[in-house]
Amino acid sequence: MPSITVDNNITFYYTDSGPPSKSAYVTIFFLHGLTFHSGIFQRLADSAWSRQLRIIAFNRREYPGSSPYTDDERRVIRTGSFEERLSFVQEQGKLIVLAVDGLIQQLSLPRRVAVAGWSLGTATLISMYCSIGRVSDDVQRRLRDSVKTFILLDTTIYCLGVPTPPGGYNPFFDRGLSAEQRTPAFQQWASSYYQHGDLSSHDISELRLSLSGCELLKRPTVQTMTPMEWESTASPNSRCDSLIASSFRSVLEAQTNTFLFDSQIRKLWGKHKFWCLYGEASMWASIYASWYLEKKSNEINFKSLYGSNHFFMWDYPEGTLDLLIDICTNNDGKNLEYPIPTRL
Repeated sequence: MPSITVDNNITFYYTDSGPPSKSAYVTIFFLHGLTFHSGIFQRLADSAWSRQLRIIAFNRREYPGSSPYTDDERRVIRTGSFEERLSFVQEQGKLIVLAVDGLIQQLSLPRRVAVAGWSLGTATLISMYCSIGRVSDDVQRRLRDSVKTFILLDTTIYCLGVPTPPGGYNPFFDRGLSAEQRTPAFQQWASSYYQHGDLSSHDISELRLSLSGCELLKRPTVQTMTPMEWESTASPNSRCDSLIASSFRSVLEAQTNTFLFDSQIRKLWGKHKFWCLYGEASMWASIYASWYLEKKSNEINFKSLYGSNHFFMWDYPEGTLDLLIDICTNNDGKNLEYPIPTRL
């Protein structure tokens, strides 16, 4: 299995679509979300080569092939103080910085690199972005020369530390469900297609916050997966990720504020673009999070994807790849059509 080892003997497993036929190509590093590992990007990887694109997807810690957390890190995740937890997320970001830098060197990647986080992986992406000052000047220089684009793929309020609005439902926090019921309920909730109201209003009353009376546009993505596809993408026993998503709100809020308002961090990364993509049929927590960022920042580019849910890179990889290429090759991405396939 391909892997890279960084500080403190921490290892990250990764998948790699391989170099395209031409020497000048774009590489996108991906960071996965909660309960789904790097396999969720395989459909992107399958079509990357023909588009002169290289897809490298990490398994974050606690997921197959990558280093587990240490006993002390688990203690911090469970019961650590604010300061300990903030230091923990900063360290995880630093490790990803080093992993990306290491692979840029080992694989001799062209200087056209992007880093994308999906779902809970957007919190790790923001940690990475905010941790650039924790690495050596040489690492900073190499990344400044190579990494030109950062992309948040359907981030959520839990990744940003945004408080849950009244009535906002998430099965992970539903005490009416047993521990065994929460993960499959979450996976179905996260992969459903929701019929929201007028999203142009940016009014929370237009979002389907509750499952009560909620009409779905299509079958949830997880219900369309074959047993083999499920086996190759899902990793349901992510206990630490669940705790981070549920109990790190103040830490992630502080991290988001650093990400949004620390001009020194932006300077260390040099000239770069930041994008936020979200599905218009995704769960309310993703749309609301993107609205939050759009209200706070005029330095992030936003694009909503008509008809897409939280799993747009799985359900429609071709359109997603075309959009990502457009974003990463210095086009604005805003006028590119994003056709959605018909699926029962």
